[in-house]
Amino acid sequence: MYFEGGVSSVYLWDLDHGFAGVVLIKKAGDGSKNIKGCWDSIHVIEVQEKSGGRMAHYKLTSTVMLWLQTNKQASGTMNLGGSLTRQTEADHAVTESQSHLINIGRMVEDMENKIRSMLNSIYFGKTKDIVNGLRSVIPSSDARVQEALRSDLAHALKSRQKMPDS
Repeated sequence: MYFEGGVSSVYLWDLDHGFAGVVLIKKAGDGSKNIKGCWDSIHVIEVQEKSGGRMAHYKLTSTVMLWLQTNKQASGTMNLGGSLTRQTEADHAVTESQSHLINIGRMVEDMENKIRSMLNSIYFGKTKDIVNGLRSVIPSSDARVQEALRSDLAHALKSRQKMPDS
């Protein structure tokens, strides 16, 4: 699932009442299909074990930084970059079959999927809307005819609404 390659690192350290860590993931695009890019994600986790040691509270703060550049003959060069940060907290059981590693891994994976979906809808969807708003596939003469027709129709509807009922 994870990017068909890339580099990841995990660092952990002790806190007074638990431990914390960071999961780093980097995937750089190879430039194939005239697309270059880089995905960097930083997941900082804080874990506080609750009394008894069978439950733990997890606080995850994730940031994804995305950069893409396309260079196609039809559309030219386009750069897109941005970042998105999200935070979540959860309590999970800690057992032999469900260790801290499994709980953290599941939270990081869920957050990566959420952020990927958000980036897809926010950045790519919004960029598509902007580009489609700037470019028109209809010739300007046809657009003027459509606008005149729209205006005439709106005027006819307004005048019809002003007529008293018989």
